[in-house]
Amino acid sequence: MRVRLFFYFLILHFFIQACRPAGNKEEVVVRTAADPESLNPISFTTANTAQIVALLYQSLLTIDLQDQQLKPLLAEQLPTVVQAKDKSFITYRLRNEAVWDNNKPITAQDVAFTLKVIKAPLVNNETMRAALEYVHDIKLDATDPKKFTIECDSYTPNMSWEIGDFAILPAYVVDPQQLLEKFTLPELENQYDSLKSHPKIKAFAAWFNSARFTRDTAYLKGSGGYRLSDWKTGQYVKLKKKQHWWAERLSPSLAYITAYPAQINFQIVPDNTTALLALNNEQLDVYAGIPATSFVQLQSEASFQKKYALYTPSTYDFTFIGINGRHEKFADKRTRQAIGYLLDIPRMIQVSMGSFAVPTVGIVNPADKIYYNDSLRPYTLNLAEARRLLHAAGWTEKNKGWQKLINGQIIPLTITFNYKEGNSEFENIAFIFRQAAAKLNIPVNVQPVEAGLLNKRIQAQDFEVAVRYLSGNPGIFNFRPILHTENADLQEQNFTGFGTPESDRLIENISETTDQKKRVALLRKLQKVMQEESNLLFLYFNTDRIAIHKRFTNFKISAAKPGYDISSFQLKSD
Repeated sequence: MRVRLFFYFLILHFFIQACRPAGNKEEVVVRTAADPESLNPISFTTANTAQIVALLYQSLLTIDLQDQQLKPLLAEQLPTVVQAKDKSFITYRLRNEAVWDNNKPITAQDVAFTLKVIKAPLVNNETMRAALEYVHDIKLDATDPKKFTIECDSYTPNMSWEIGDFAILPAYVVDPQQLLEKFTLPELENQYDSLKSHPKIKAFAAWFNSARFTRDTAYLKGSGGYRLSDWKTGQYVKLKKKQHWWAERLSPSLAYITAYPAQINFQIVPDNTTALLALNNEQLDVYAGIPATSFVQLQSEASFQKKYALYTPSTYDFTFIGINGRHEKFADKRTRQAIGYLLDIPRMIQVSMGSFAVPTVGIVNPADKIYYNDSLRPYTLNLAEARRLLHAAGWTEKNKGWQKLINGQIIPLTITFNYKEGNSEFENIAFIFRQAAAKLNIPVNVQPVEAGLLNKRIQAQDFEVAVRYLSGNPGIFNFRPILHTENADLQEQNFTGFGTPESDRLIENISETTDQKKRVALLRKLQKVMQEESNLLFLYFNTDRIAIHKRFTNFKISAAKPGYDISSFQLKSD
């Protein structure tokens, strides 16, 4: 035991030495729990990856974290929208100053090319293609290479934001052989299946889906203020500020388009204990998502607060348990509901989050008094109701557990519960759930899995039950990519297999309606249907816990992810 303990501390010491920021005052060192799964600006899926991608690439619009207002980024102003019958036309003009790294202008052709990548067959673009399903064409202005109009089906309030919220790609880097040039956007959409066998489409997909657009510094080049300088798996992802970045020539300058730190170092520290040790040793400048008990301890330490500022912004992030509804054991929704009655949510919050979370019945934050369905109640620990539901679902209680005849075979009710390795919040949730399940004689195999591997297993639908985070955005009501049944296939985002014809209709109507009263009714109904189906068991919305070193200023703390604007950090003058 002593040898193992010594070995652990040896590893820990080695790691801490490895992540030492080497005294670079102009480098911001940010703790991240895992490697990005990919830095491909079209196919990435996680919030921590989104933070890095947003520093490399720019979209047409952005949210200014200072005031949480939607503002133009590559676009010179917010778009104009014209509605005509069942279509809408959204017109942008790009900033004159906006150029790529080769000093060539960013033009409407680049926006059209990016939409082609999002629509192209065989490209790993499932999430964005689903989110922009209503985009059908783009018309370039013949007299102005910076101006264009995007044609969409009908009109929803989300369109202006969603159409402005994807990374614009440099066509000269991403498609140097101009493989997509001959295809129009309508052709890619209308001939989607037949074009899968076209040689140029196959060649482009193979090129763009390759590792070069996952992590290669030579190809991950956007118009953002930073370039990828180095990525060592399991250690760090480093970004370096570009020289002569186009936005520095804006006059007047805009406080929400910035790239102040010379370098940004995303240190990969999976284990919370190790991250806290690094924080206390001033080897991290930013640590978001500090475990609640540790954060409370830090709040009481005056010596720590001389070095770090602590923040607790509310968030649009929620924690939930996903149940694989395709699995034979969990196909009956009454079984999933029974699992819901094994959730001791107040205790989970107390143990994992302190006071930094609010229970929820669904995907809407309880703080949103308009859309939150307050007629529902969060699941509570209720063994009698869980037992009743299991019987109703056909399970038989035996001395050693539960069993059910499924497809001619006796299947025992056991649960493999996965969570991201090193995440103490998820670990607490898993063990509290296992204790409750044990009272009904249901064996739960708690199984931590490395983050990247867990993502792959979930996308492959190779799991039973898993605890997850999901991040939202203010005012976004398009749940189609994550909840509609059309996105429930392998590698897509509806990984629990949630969905009924009724929920699909609700999701479609929610995203399309411009009538707020109608949206209120639809959203409340969707929350009710989701609780009935219980593929997703909602636990709580999170309040973030962030520490930022006081050697910096201008943090722009916000409810929107990641909760601060790292590009705006400035060193305090001595």
